[in-house]
Amino acid sequence: MLIAADNLTASRPSVARAIQKRDAEFLARLCRQVEEAGAHWLDLNPGYVAASQKREVWKFLIKTAEKACGLKLMLDAPRAEDLETGLLFCKRPPILNMATAEESRLDPLLELAQKNGLTLVASTMTGQVPQDAEGRLALAALIAERARQKGITGQRLVLDPMVMPLGLPQGEAHAAGVLGFLRSLDSVIEPRPLTMIALSNLTTKTAGVKTDFAAPSFLAAAAGAGLDVVMMDALDRELVRVVRLCKVFKGQVVFAQGEFDSQT
Repeated sequence: MLIAADNLTASRPSVARAIQKRDAEFLARLCRQVEEAGAHWLDLNPGYVAASQKREVWKFLIKTAEKACGLKLMLDAPRAEDLETGLLFCKRPPILNMATAEESRLDPLLELAQKNGLTLVASTMTGQVPQDAEGRLALAALIAERARQKGITGQRLVLDPMVMPLGLPQGEAHAAGVLGFLRSLDSVIEPRPLTMIALSNLTTKTAGVKTDFAAPSFLAAAAGAGLDVVMMDALDRELVRVVRLCKVFKGQVVFAQGEFDSQT
């Protein structure tokens, strides 16, 4: 299971300030920290940027991140035009994030991924997110077929079944739907795409409900269900420990007591 660090997204106030002030030193230090913590991918999301500033902001973010670390970058924006602007400044091939099952969102991003030979993240949602696994799988099949027509198959496609806040009404049903999706994907799409969840969505504060305690358990359950990539706070030691232990339990790495002692 890979870690995609969400530490460089503008939804974090400190990152938003650093982007606004063009504080390359702050962002570079953050890049190095998440790489040292064990991240594999790094999500770059500049948030809302005025049209006149988009080119400059993407250039600043990408050049800063590529210079500071060797992580695979994930350019995160809903519009193909914005991602295409970001691609102008990439020396290393990034991942494109994110498309949805909506034709207006999916087709332009598939075209961009095909044109540049890149991996694409697509979420199983349209105007709303299906509650159960079956609804998510149906949208996944639609996305995968459109992607296949563009020559994007297997690990060049990353499906995000859309984790929803646990504190919302029916939040537990959505959580069960995500786990069911992960368990069943093999039987629906061949070759199997990669899967990714944004773990922070589970614990988003809703109506004053605090659910941070649920993240480690859900992450372990998702790993057991076949999750390939978790987008999360790569500096959260407890979550990193869970990822490492899941790899131990799957026989992917050797258990080393000292490594876990150093994380307490």
